Amino acid sequence: MTTATAAPPAVLIAPRGRERITAAGLFRSEWRKLWTIRPLWMTVTAAFALTIGLCAYMIIDGTTLGGGDAGRIPFGWTGIYPVGMLVLVVFGVLSVSTEYASGSIRTSLTVAPRRTGVMLAKAAVVTGVSAVLAVVTTAVLYLLLQAVGTVPSAIGMSLFAPDMFWGALGGTLMLPYGALFGVLLGWLLRNAAGAICLYFGLFQMGPQILPAFLPEPLAAVTDYMPLAAVNILRSGGLSTEPYGAVTAGIILVAWLAVLGSLAWWRLKRFDG
Repeated sequence: MTTATAAPPAVLIAPRGRERITAAGLFRSEWRKLWTIRPLWMTVTAAFALTIGLCAYMIIDGTTLGGGDAGRIPFGWTGIYPVGMLVLVVFGVLSVSTEYASGSIRTSLTVAPRRTGVMLAKAAVVTGVSAVLAVVTTAVLYLLLQAVGTVPSAIGMSLFAPDMFWGALGGTLMLPYGALFGVLLGWLLRNAAGAICLYFGLFQMGPQILPAFLPEPLAAVTDYMPLAAVNILRSGGLSTEPYGAVTAGIILVAWLAVLGSLAWWRLKRFDG
């Protein structure tokens, strides 16, 4: 990534004193970065193309993850959504790390000396775009599901029927959650390789690996990691062990709060 590619939009580089930097200006700047920095829009495109492509194949082929029992779950096609979430974590990380790698972050932080506004604007744009695309993805796949009729349990079922809605909603929410999680990891580590390795090593693979190394009383800590809570939330009430959807939501918000606080502290402490 070259410095020229990652250069902040002109709205941020007006001479200080002539133009007041507003929240709307920061938001417009982050919006322009998203669509002018090639790795960013390519990654978000890949995330949703992969999700739609794999889910569509499952729906058209009439297969579901988990075998025959999963065929009775009308929202079983959302079993592919964790793949999209994984790519969106990378997208969120890159939205921050590309600026640090090119050095263009210095311009943004110089023009917006309070720093917090830059952090919030980037999080809002990345999460907002991911959320809108996630909703569109779910709507498109639901329509395809009804059109092909290959999942008997879903035929004629409204998207807003409880048996469909809560599972589809949980799957949809995990996509922007992954993007926001990646943004906060990016702000915390500022390095793409480091942040992605941390995510894979601790958050993605940790729940499978850590129990083998932790004493039995501590092994249950993996139940409170983000992916465990995400899986409960997207189960649509089918999974309530070791806790329910409300607790899962609280855990997910708590992880964002911890990462966000650490990232904000580092931004103020070392870039202040």
